Amino acid sequence: MDFQSVNTYLGKMRKTAGYFDLDVTDQEKEVFEAIELLKDNFEASKLTDRAVALQVIYTLEGEEEEYGKLKRHGVKSYSVKGVSVSFEGTGISPDVISLLLPKEHKAMVGRLV
Repeated sequence: MDFQSVNTYLGKMRKTAGYFDLDVTDQEKEVFEAIELLKDNFEASKLTDRAVALQVIYTLEGEEEEYGKLKRHGVKSYSVKGVSVSFEGTGISPDVISLLLPKEHKAMVGRLV
């Protein structure tokens, strides 16, 4: 897995306009940061192009809505004009968590195991 393989994967995905609007240097930085964040939380051997691509898109969506900046500054809750947002979690895409966590670590809501 490297920038080129993740970039190729992203090229096959929908809803990646924000990523491809960036110049190549910034694309490389986004991919690098996604890989590093995921390596901090998962074994590097488990990372795939798909996981990194999903994380890149998740991060860019958060930045576009400016939620990423608030979360980085430790804001737990935010309210403007009657709209309230609460932040929880690690900054890792829920899709990536679902993809990389073993099934025995996932919550089994509504089931007895």
